[in-house]
Amino acid sequence: MKTLKTILTGFTLILCQQLCAQQTDSAPDLPYSNKIEISPDALEKLFHSPDDVAIVLAPGFELKGKVKNRTDHGNSVTSLLIDVASRPGGTLSISRYQDAGGKIYYSAHLLKLHEHEGMLLVEKDKRYYFIETQQRFLVSE
Repeated sequence: MKTLKTILTGFTLILCQQLCAQQTDSAPDLPYSNKIEISPDALEKLFHSPDDVAIVLAPGFELKGKVKNRTDHGNSVTSLLIDVASRPGGTLSISRYQDAGGKIYYSAHLLKLHEHEGMLLVEKDKRYYFIETQQRFLVSE
């Protein structure tokens, strides 16, 4: 009888462990272990900030720097190039695109000279995430 209780208890613990492991607070289908969720409001603030930028994009991820270039490509696309002081040697290239229906999309990458890792802004389920990835995937040759 004790063996049956031990087996059932072990089986229950394994089942609970598997169920807990399946629960996730992050976005599904993003196969990256290091991602930071960024609110669209914080991204929008970048485009309305003066030349000196100091914005908290996410808890623990503050962007401080200086806008080096601001370019409007017609009425629907605006691009910024920001020299990031909070990540010395880093440069953020971010673009804002508005489609004919008025929906706004963002595209960005954060690169740092002589580093292997960079960050890419991706959208998943109407949420934006900065994910760390190798810079060789971010820069076209």
